[in-house]
Amino acid sequence: MMWFYGDPAAVRLATNGLRKSCVRWLLAIGLIASSVPVVSSRADELLVTAGRGPQPGSGQRNETVGFDYSFYRFERSERQHISVGVSYTRLQTNAAVNDSLYAVSVYPQITLYPSATSRIAAHSPRWAAPFFFVRALGPSYISEGRLGSRRQAEHFSFQAQVGVGVQLNPGADRRAEMAVSWKHFSNANLNRHNDGFDMPLVISLGMTF
Repeated sequence: MMWFYGDPAAVRLATNGLRKSCVRWLLAIGLIASSVPVVSSRADELLVTAGRGPQPGSGQRNETVGFDYSFYRFERSERQHISVGVSYTRLQTNAAVNDSLYAVSVYPQITLYPSATSRIAAHSPRWAAPFFFVRALGPSYISEGRLGSRRQAEHFSFQAQVGVGVQLNPGADRRAEMAVSWKHFSNANLNRHNDGFDMPLVISLGMTF
């Protein structure tokens, strides 16, 4: 994978692919939310996040800590949930200058669970429910326009995130949750300078109550 980090063409291709995926997921969220009746409810979920990894397209390494709070959930079915939340992300890098910033985001998230008859469910213990999640085009305020050698044109950006996780004690009033993901900030080429800020590995731990 090291070829990827040093190849600008590969970085541009991956960024364009991520942007297109975010747009598709945003459209999917809208279609799911509007196509059929859903059950909506208050959903308090608090996650603490931490991660690190190399920045694609740059020699620097980024680190992050933060938290996510999801406060509303729309349940289309037992397998498809759409939630809305806010997050705080602190970013640091090993560059000599412009070494830190923070971001405050509002995010839509779609969470997909495997069907009861799937192989994933068949090999999962009863006390654990695996899931896949994605966040797309979450409007964000970033405190600084630079992180090391990376540059964003404005304080406005978007958060994107994709990952997998497991919910412990599914069906209980209080459920523990852990996940691993990739988190990304960029402005979707709305402005001239659009070097993404990436955290290739983010670990989330928390509770739904």
